[in-house]
Amino acid sequence: MLRSSIVTLITLLLMACSSPNVYNDLNAIPSTEAHEHDLGIAFGGGGVRGFMHLGVIKALAEEGIAPDVVSGTSAGSIAATLYASGMSYEEMETSIEKVGMSDIADFVFSSKGLVNGKNLSEWINSQVAYDDLSDMPMPIALTATNMTSRETVLIRSGNPGHAVQTSSTIPGAFVPVEHQGDILVDGGIFSVVPVYAAKELGANKVIAVDIYCHNQPKPEVSVSKITLAAFRMQSCRLSEQELNSADIVIRPNYEPSGSAAFDEKEQAIQAGYLATKEAMPQIKALLELNG
Repeated sequence: MLRSSIVTLITLLLMACSSPNVYNDLNAIPSTEAHEHDLGIAFGGGGVRGFMHLGVIKALAEEGIAPDVVSGTSAGSIAATLYASGMSYEEMETSIEKVGMSDIADFVFSSKGLVNGKNLSEWINSQVAYDDLSDMPMPIALTATNMTSRETVLIRSGNPGHAVQTSSTIPGAFVPVEHQGDILVDGGIFSVVPVYAAKELGANKVIAVDIYCHNQPKPEVSVSKITLAAFRMQSCRLSEQELNSADIVIRPNYEPSGSAAFDEKEQAIQAGYLATKEAMPQIKALLELNG
């Protein structure tokens, strides 16, 4: 009896340490109609590998290339949102240089997850000058997974921070987002690189940025490493057809080194930059063809 009471008390205490993420302001729908656009960029998910997206943006900026629409999943939703808000590469670089793990990860003791997610939401909102995704100068769509309907949904309007947090809510790590009675989590479950989302926005040609699937290393034999590797393999296999539908896929050569990865921003950015420079002849040919 005493043991049961202690377990119940601990469970209640753990649940009380996180605050619910109820975001009914988001427009999370399976598909949408859009105007036709020339070029879209789909920024893929991949955790701390997301710093590579900044290198991609830098290389494109040097060539005077800018997309008409952007889409993002998980870590890619951060890049997509900053980009769509009209921030220059230099402004994004400054923001990324200053951000630390504690700025975006609010660790909690909860049975719902280890990270609440609100710090990430607040950081995004502190960086962009818009209160709604739909007001941004560039059309944007972020993906999330609806656990209730078991499908990928697109977020095209609503609070930018809430949208990024939702798209980045890794199952089992982040406290899930509640949206109009549904449970939303990371968009990378079904759509690691949101090529279809860019096409939903009307993009005729799509450049995909894969920071997660092309260079999966052999995992260490431990419970956590094998579990993460299995999740990665499964998500990438489910997203394979979507990724192959892109006109060009940029695949940076970088894999973070464990817990120190957040301090390897420069290495990640450089990897994204070099991979984009290597793909530049293809990109320019695509744009000439599209023109």
